[in-house]
Amino acid sequence: MGAGSLLGAASTFFLARRRPLVVGLALTDVCNLRCIHCRVANVGAGHMSMGEIEALLLDLHARGARVLYLEGGEPYLWRDGARTAADVVRRAREVGFLRVHVYTNGTRPLDAGADFHWVSIDGPPSMHRRIRGVPVDDTVEHLRAHAGPAAVITTLNTLNLGAIEETLDFVERELPGRRVMFYFHTPYYGFDDLLPSPAQRVAAAERIVALKRAGRAVLNSAAGIRATAAGTFRHPLPYIAVVDTTGEYRCCRAIGTPEVCRHCGYSACAEMELVRHLHPGALRDALRYV
Repeated sequence: MGAGSLLGAASTFFLARRRPLVVGLALTDVCNLRCIHCRVANVGAGHMSMGEIEALLLDLHARGARVLYLEGGEPYLWRDGARTAADVVRRAREVGFLRVHVYTNGTRPLDAGADFHWVSIDGPPSMHRRIRGVPVDDTVEHLRAHAGPAAVITTLNTLNLGAIEETLDFVERELPGRRVMFYFHTPYYGFDDLLPSPAQRVAAAERIVALKRAGRAVLNSAAGIRATAAGTFRHPLPYIAVVDTTGEYRCCRAIGTPEVCRHCGYSACAEMELVRHLHPGALRDALRYV
C-alpha cells in the first residue's frame, strides 16, 4: 500500500468527492435464512459470476473506490465453480482495494480472509431465533473460532428494542472481547411494524450511550448512535455505492425514496460522516474496525 494510494483515498474521503470510496458488492441474493425483516434474499437473482465481479472491481477501483464490503444474500454462500468468497477477497486486494469487509449471518465459518467481519446477532438467543428463524449457536461458534477482527451487528426493531442490555449481556458472556454495533431497522423494503418511532429511537440511543459510558461492549460512538437515531447526519452519502445484479446505487439500494432515507438506521454511515468531520469520539472508536 503506497503513500500515493493512501493520500488519494484520504482526499476522496475527507473532501467527499462525488465518486465512490466505499462500495458494497452484493455477490448473491442466495441465503440460507428467512429473516422477518428481509425482502432481498432468494428473489431469483442468484450469484454474480466471477467475471462480472472482476469487471466491477476493476471499474470501481478505477473510479476511486478503495474500501469494499461484501454482502448478499449471504456472501459465504456465493460460488462460481470452485471459487468462494475467499477468492473475491483475494482478487479485490490484487486490484488494489485497501480494506475488504464482509457482512454475514455467521452461519458459515468466517474463513474468507477479510480484514473485518460484521456478524449479525439480533439479541439474546430466544430473540435471535424469533427474528432469524434459527438458533444463534452456529454464529457464536464461528465467531469464537475466528481469530481475526470482527464485531456483532444488532439491528434494533420493535421486537428487540427492549433487549439492548440482554444483548450486551449475551455477547459479553459468550463472546468476550467482541463489541456490538447497534443499527436501527430501516424501512428499506417498505414501512412495517418493525420500524421504531423517532421517540423510541432517541430513547434507545440514550440507553446505549449510558451503557457505553458504563464500560459495556458498545462499538458505536456516543455521537454516532445519537446522530443515527435523530437522523441528523448527512445522507445519502456521495462516497458510498452499492452494486448488485440490477445496477449501481448511491449510498444504498433505496436511493430515490426520501422517506426511507429519512428513517435510515445504518449507523456505519453516521460514524463515517463523523470521522470525515474529525469528531474525536468517532475517530477513537473507528480505530477498532479500520
